[in-house]
Amino acid sequence: MKTLYLHIGTPKTATTAIQFFCRDNQELLNRQGYFYPVFEWKYPNVLRTRNAHFLVGDTYLSREERSLEEEEKVFQEAFGQIYEAFEQYDGVILSDESMWNHGFRINGWNRLKKELEKNIFTIKVIVYLRRQDEFTYSWWNQVVKEGMKKTSSFTWKEMLEKLPVVQLDYYGTLEKIAAVVGKENITVRKFDRASFVGQAIQADFADAVGLELSEGYQIESKVENISLTKSSNEIKRLLNCLPGLDKKRNDLFREYLSGISMNPRNDRQYSMLSEPELREFMSKYEEGNRRIVEEYLKGQDKLFDDSYQVEKKWESGNSLMVEDAVTFFGMVTLSLLKKNEELEHQITTLRYKLNHPFQTVGNRIKNSRKKAQ
Repeated sequence: MKTLYLHIGTPKTATTAIQFFCRDNQELLNRQGYFYPVFEWKYPNVLRTRNAHFLVGDTYLSREERSLEEEEKVFQEAFGQIYEAFEQYDGVILSDESMWNHGFRINGWNRLKKELEKNIFTIKVIVYLRRQDEFTYSWWNQVVKEGMKKTSSFTWKEMLEKLPVVQLDYYGTLEKIAAVVGKENITVRKFDRASFVGQAIQADFADAVGLELSEGYQIESKVENISLTKSSNEIKRLLNCLPGLDKKRNDLFREYLSGISMNPRNDRQYSMLSEPELREFMSKYEEGNRRIVEEYLKGQDKLFDDSYQVEKKWESGNSLMVEDAVTFFGMVTLSLLKKNEELEHQITTLRYKLNHPFQTVGNRIKNSRKKAQ
């Protein structure tokens, strides 16, 4: 029977790298009986490489209001193309991290269940998990970096208290997915670079779908999604609170702070939680994590490092915060000065043309003659 491989994240586990890997190596995948479709429709702010996004299609296509009819139409068109691909290939790969947090809320898993009942294909769900505190921080960091949302100004404390859509009960979520696809059809992998097959997420994912990376596969080396340092993240969070902040300025702030974050210095020595806070936070998930090891990761001793060692708790008054703030505002000032110089040059040129109209016309004639020659 044909196999649909569905990669569902979780978010912040190098999903973009996996999606780019599948897109860039389509020809090699095809030779080995796999197909990674890239559909023609485009969702706002969603890369086409996230080809399973139609399963959580409330991220509207063309209308301002959600259209269930349009979503169903896209769903049927997508599966029509998937069934056509199955005529030529044994495996079809889909990927979108939104399925982890939104799959049940948007009804994606129920729609998928109806297709499974047709008994045309079997399914293999692949999910990467990272320790809940690390996942939460990475999620918050991304929300703050993106900006332009209500949650983009949340403090770390507010994020911990509200956690708008983040599914941290990994075991509970896996059990709900297992009720749709069967526990035997779920592959759980730790998001831990030290444990990756071939020490690379792309090689590890290939292994998860039954492939072995060979010579010829392309792996994108460019960093696509730079995380802000903790200090740069706090600067961006404060900027997100500015009244009247628009997309252009938001993108500019993000660009500068991402540049600063490419040199993280000693950022990793800091934690957003003290050791007692970390132990208390993780205590809510320890039993579920233990059951994941027993039921999904048989043969492994534990899911995550549970030593919970913390060097220093991050505070906004630390020296790195001061350095990042000075660097950021220095970059902004230099940019403004450069643009001001460019405007002054344009004004000077314009004044000369206005004060010497005949000379300006003569220069244009000379230039046109040179081009003609």
